[in-house]
Amino acid sequence: MNSIDTNIALRFLLNDVPQQSNKAKQVLSNPPVYLSDVVVTETVYVLEKSLGYPRTSVAALIGVLIAVPGLVYSDHLIPDVVKMYERKGSLSFVDCYAAIEARMFGANLYTFDKKLIAQGGSHVVAP
Repeated sequence: MNSIDTNIALRFLLNDVPQQSNKAKQVLSNPPVYLSDVVVTETVYVLEKSLGYPRTSVAALIGVLIAVPGLVYSDHLIPDVVKMYERKGSLSFVDCYAAIEARMFGANLYTFDKKLIAQGGSHVVAP
């Protein structure tokens, strides 16, 4: 199995550097291909913070990426994180990830972040 880095994910999604975008498409067309949670997180960060894409567009692009046939990723976690990220405009992708992962494991998520406590779910609490 092969794995991809953020730059491959971005070239695939943005189709902005033709030669690299074509190579990214080739890599993704030879499954199985692994997509780590860290690469998803960095891809979201670059799209939102560096390139200025709105959350709805970022969520849609991540949806395109995880829909690639033969892509192996945390399908028990990432779709819910993306949904929460799109709905909760004041929470970062990392905050959403932490809240969803804690809920998935039946754990409380302790934080001092008041926004995360207010929007992360009943399991997100102050220490």
